[in-house]
Amino acid sequence: MGIPFDLLGRVFARWGHRTYPDWAWPLLARALEGLPPGARVLDLGGGTGVLARAALGARPDLRLVIADPARGMLRHAPEQAEVVVARAEALPFADAEMDAVLVGEALHHFQDPQAALGEVARVLKPGGLLWIYEFDPQRGVGRWVYWGERLLGEPARFFPPEALLRALRSLGFEGDYRERRGRYVLTARLRGETPRAAARPA
Repeated sequence: MGIPFDLLGRVFARWGHRTYPDWAWPLLARALEGLPPGARVLDLGGGTGVLARAALGARPDLRLVIADPARGMLRHAPEQAEVVVARAEALPFADAEMDAVLVGEALHHFQDPQAALGEVARVLKPGGLLWIYEFDPQRGVGRWVYWGERLLGEPARFFPPEALLRALRSLGFEGDYRERRGRYVLTARLRGETPRAAARPA
């Protein structure tokens, strides 16, 4: 079972941005301000490129790459972005290739979030930006989204922001999050050398 993402590209291209709260967009724009000119940015699990479009709107100079396993989603990605068919657990990018990684409403769909976070740490440059938008399964609307995804047969591997931040710290990230009614934005930076194994989110 599960959501047939490969068949829903047109739907997500039209309506995907509506699943993000208005307060998330200024946080994204602010996070991108610190990136160097022409920074290479990965929209991981990016589908039709909702985050990529928002990032390009804030910083047209960025070089966006959208990675997603669903070809049907990538067909609707913005023309300015490079698209790559790939799973988060095995990214076809070199070590320290990216200046930033964006993950919007995708982490809970990954089959192995632990491996995916390790890959994020691997492909990010030291000092690189990680920006995540997710649902908290313990609070507010996040509880309803969690159960809805379970019913649809999705992995539904949602993490409270505190647990996700602990896992990221074990990979060498430092950051913080902002939460409102069961939705949160986590912003972090990779410091020093990149460890290769993530702690399992509790």
